[in-house]
Amino acid sequence: MGVVLWAVAGVLFALLPLAHWLLRARHGVLRAAVAGGLLLWLALVAAVAFDLLRPRSKAEIYLLCVPVAELAVLLGVWLDRRMAGPLTVRPSGWRRAAGIAFHAQLGLVLPLTPLLALVAFHEAQLPSPRAVPEPPPGYTVLDDGEDCGNGHGATCWRTLYLAGPPGVPTEAAADRLRPRQRCEANGWLLDRRDLCTDVSTDGATIVYRVLLGGSD
Repeated sequence: MGVVLWAVAGVLFALLPLAHWLLRARHGVLRAAVAGGLLLWLALVAAVAFDLLRPRSKAEIYLLCVPVAELAVLLGVWLDRRMAGPLTVRPSGWRRAAGIAFHAQLGLVLPLTPLLALVAFHEAQLPSPRAVPEPPPGYTVLDDGEDCGNGHGATCWRTLYLAGPPGVPTEAAADRLRPRQRCEANGWLLDRRDLCTDVSTDGATIVYRVLLGGSD
């Protein structure tokens, strides 16, 4: 029951910017355009929640859900004033209640989001399965694994143990994969942890590893 209540509260919290915008906006075309953008954004977040989309950093999408919607509404309100002129009647009823709730949410979320990001993206975590690519044609997956190191600056990783194409020496087959070695940010805005790939050999096996470290 508690989980259901939290889920309902989370949905209502996420829908508040949209509700405020629909009650606040006056310019018809702008109202529809911003509302459509907000609905698309919420649909994307829902798709991530139900694993229909699998970004490398799901937590980043969840953290950005409300702030992005709030900023879109603030921009919409500014444009609405430019296009429809200043308000001539003081908001009342549901419009006033939604406005108060929206600005309270704004004052809570915008300062807290960077702090939550520092906490959420400080420690190492297993990389998303999406970060582990399919091996090229000719390579065979023999086994896979996952593990994490210990201590400050620890790293977690997912590993594929591969056999190279028939007739190709292990080291030569590994060399063909080494151009894939790289390091990049795990997310696109808040999650700046290094996501790295590494290729090595272990006897007759190619070890393809994807590593995600904690931030310094």
